[in-house]
Amino acid sequence: MRSHKNIGRRMTSVSLASFLTSSICLAEVGNPTIKTGAMVYQDYCSSCHGEELRNTSGGVTFDLRRLRPQDHDRFVNSVLNGKNQMPPWRGVLDLHQIDSIWAYIRANVDQ
Repeated sequence: MRSHKNIGRRMTSVSLASFLTSSICLAEVGNPTIKTGAMVYQDYCSSCHGEELRNTSGGVTFDLRRLRPQDHDRFVNSVLNGKNQMPPWRGVLDLHQIDSIWAYIRANVDQ
């Protein structure tokens, strides 16, 4: 009988974890900054960095999924000033748009 209780507890824990994960994802979907970031990313970044962050360049362009939360300043600098084969976007994208792209990346990478 004891094993049935443990199975029930495990199933409850798995169900709760699944619910919390889906709730977090749904909350992020409604976040206007992330929505804006997705649109800006699609318009300006996806042709080089891949649709929905799926970099298929074979290493030619940087895989943005490799960015960590502490890389924010590095990301902003690279977008504004360019890096390697990436052109600078200063004067094209404003800081609000760049931060919205960052929010979109974090929302997808940190799941």
